[in-house]
Amino acid sequence: MHVVLLFIRLRALLFAECRHHSVAFCETCQRGYTPEELGTDVGNGCYLCRQCGTDLRASVTTHARTCPNLTPTKPLVRMVVRPGSQSVRRSYRSSA
Repeated sequence: MHVVLLFIRLRALLFAECRHHSVAFCETCQRGYTPEELGTDVGNGCYLCRQCGTDLRASVTTHARTCPNLTPTKPLVRMVVRPGSQSVRRSYRSSA
């Protein structure tokens, strides 16, 4: 159930931020799909290639991790306080 909810949220983000470019690519057919082309019905085949039936969820997930429209432009910062110290150190995480 949680996976379904995550994909519903992801679909909403794709429609909002990526509607003008492909968000899934079928390696078999060499065809890209925009969010609209994937359809709005979450369930029954919404992540399947319309030509060959290949599951496109991995491609959609990869797009979500790499699309500049969906990735933060600034590095994430975590504030770390050392025990017994008044100083604060910033620890940067890479987005990869």
